[in-house]
Amino acid sequence: MSDFILFLCRLAEHLDVEINHIKSVSLKNEYELAANILHEINCFLYQQTVELEKEYISEFHKYWKENHEQILTPSLGDIEAMKVAEIFEKIYSQNDIRVNHNTLNLDNEAIANVRFFTAIQDFKIDIGANINPFSLYVSNPNLFDAAKIVENELLIDKFLNAISADSQRDKRKKWMLNAAELLNSQYSGSAYNINASHDGDVVKIKEPFVSSENYGFSNKKMDMFLRDMADLNVWEYRKNIDKINVMSDKNTMRIALRTGILKFRIPLLASYLDVYCYQYGLVDNWGVKAWRNVWNKWKLIPNNRCPQTPASMDFFIYRMGKKACWKSPSRRRCLPNKQVAPKWLDALNTQDRLLFEDGYCVFNSICKHNDRILNHPMSISIQGQTGWNSGKINSGGGGGIQS
Repeated sequence: MSDFILFLCRLAEHLDVEINHIKSVSLKNEYELAANILHEINCFLYQQTVELEKEYISEFHKYWKENHEQILTPSLGDIEAMKVAEIFEKIYSQNDIRVNHNTLNLDNEAIANVRFFTAIQDFKIDIGANINPFSLYVSNPNLFDAAKIVENELLIDKFLNAISADSQRDKRKKWMLNAAELLNSQYSGSAYNINASHDGDVVKIKEPFVSSENYGFSNKKMDMFLRDMADLNVWEYRKNIDKINVMSDKNTMRIALRTGILKFRIPLLASYLDVYCYQYGLVDNWGVKAWRNVWNKWKLIPNNRCPQTPASMDFFIYRMGKKACWKSPSRRRCLPNKQVAPKWLDALNTQDRLLFEDGYCVFNSICKHNDRILNHPMSISIQGQTGWNSGKINSGGGGGIQS
């Protein structure tokens, strides 16, 4: 029996219909059946019809937009959240865990400007992997000077080249220029003045930057910046510090799924089916809720050392994703008989050693067997040469996203 017929049998079982006649299809008839079914699948998933509103690329696109949340059914795992919180309490009560950027002993104003302009750029750039952005300031402080940037846009190109931000250059340049202009007009040309200008109120600090797409600051990029300013002792907040969230990225989402603090009806769909990233946005939002739920559970533990904001958990979770909870099973630190070699463990810095207990990831006892393989969602761009919009096609067939 071919894989295609087995696929039809599984669909039939979900539909609770008779499958014996499907199993008995001859090879000659199978090809005719496959052609017609694949055509219908293609039409539903990827073709526009005359009747369909122009904003949608297919009937499935409209259906997925309207029903993706009900289909996936996100929920929070309260029991798992408390278990994670208890592990955090054990570790944080004995250790000072925070972002450990090498700031090269720069003053607070320089640190604020460096982190402000690097935070604008998205998470696909591993800033600091090949060059410490604070060293860029030492060699050329004009790269982080708002007034100089507005006067000479070539400084933006030098900055983006230095941090290897090669993709979507026009958009990135616009973000940095607009952000520099905002610093000049509202904050006397320095990111360091942002906190005092808003009386240390986190909500007021975020509003002017995330309310517009002109500056490149999403909520999570701004949360990252705010967390760093606190962890590096640059700013002290006066109001709404609890509003700084764990930054939802592939690491925090993946660990949320595997620990069970975030649950869905089914394993997540591949990006091919997540037209316009509705699933991705859903997981993004619920990932923030899941880690805030852990933080809320943590506060219930007697005599706890819970930090003032969920964002203070983010650095530990991020390092967990980098060092222990990889996508590749062969590199994961939670499988049976996969203890960390002593030499490997000795090579870790002090904070990264806290990710492991008895040679295993500290969340090893929480993750259920079937959940250990769960993966974070991926995103396909809406705009651009290879985006969903470029894949629109009519009933003539063909089309799709180009490589």
